[in-house]
Amino acid sequence: METIMISTILVNICIGCFACVGLATAVSMIQSIINDHKREKREQEKDKRDLEYYEKRMKDFK
Repeated sequence: METIMISTILVNICIGCFACVGLATAVSMIQSIINDHKREKREQEKDKRDLEYYEKRMKDFK
């Protein structure tokens, strides 16, 4: 009887550990997706500013 209770507790602990690892992995993936989206948006805005700057410089150069 005690062996069954101990093994049940150990199984529950293992399941809890795997659940924590899975949750941490999911949170990490979500943060990566959000950061990638923000970085892509910043790069697009930077490219737009660089193009405007280039066009202004070429206009002033003529």
